[in-house]
Amino acid sequence: MNRLTVLAWMMVLGALTITTGCKKVPQPTDSITSPTFAVDDRNTNYRPDQSGLRNSKRAGERLAQQTQMDQLGTIMFALELQDNKMPTVEGVKADLKANPDARDLLKLIDDGVIILTGTTDRQGMWAYEIDADKVGGIILVSGRARRAMADEVKKYLGQ
Repeated sequence: MNRLTVLAWMMVLGALTITTGCKKVPQPTDSITSPTFAVDDRNTNYRPDQSGLRNSKRAGERLAQQTQMDQLGTIMFALELQDNKMPTVEGVKADLKANPDARDLLKLIDDGVIILTGTTDRQGMWAYEIDADKVGGIILVSGRARRAMADEVKKYLGQ
């Protein structure tokens, strides 16, 4: 095409854009995207009511949290093999206190970011992230850390 034809098409398309305008995407209301209850900001799950930058930071935190939960699963599994039964919450905390490499993990448990369930079922949920029962989050089931929706967490908790 020659330059004049290209220029003419650009003018036509520009005029159409100006006359028709751009359609605005309807924004969801806060009642749909925001939970109606307070959610602890230490929960690392994605939140549609927060900025992309905050959710990107949350994704990094989620990866670190899942790594910590995997480490907790390994420790609890080792305690189970040692005693031939699932460890108690106090037993896990005592083992973490004795292990200098697990101090960060113990702090997360003491601060309430990771909640130990104290289950005696090897196939059950051993631990979960704060507010995972409300908005979903990271859970530790059978020694494996993974993400779960709130409904699944509630099912494990028997709610």
